[in-house]
Amino acid sequence: MKPYKVEVMSGDVATSYKVVSADTPSGAATKATGRAVRDRRSEIHWVRVTDEDERVVFKYAFS
Repeated sequence: MKPYKVEVMSGDVATSYKVVSADTPSGAATKATGRAVRDRRSEIHWVRVTDEDERVVFKYAFS
């Protein structure tokens, strides 16, 4: 399991964040928010997941 920083976003502003360990970025988003996610398109409320080891950013929206 890898560490991921999961931020709940409103537009470009992070409204909350958690650091969680998970096997995948989407798994980290679900674990941190308690909600299912899918790939982000242009939603205002979304989830930014940063791979703490690789410094790669993933973007998801709530399903």
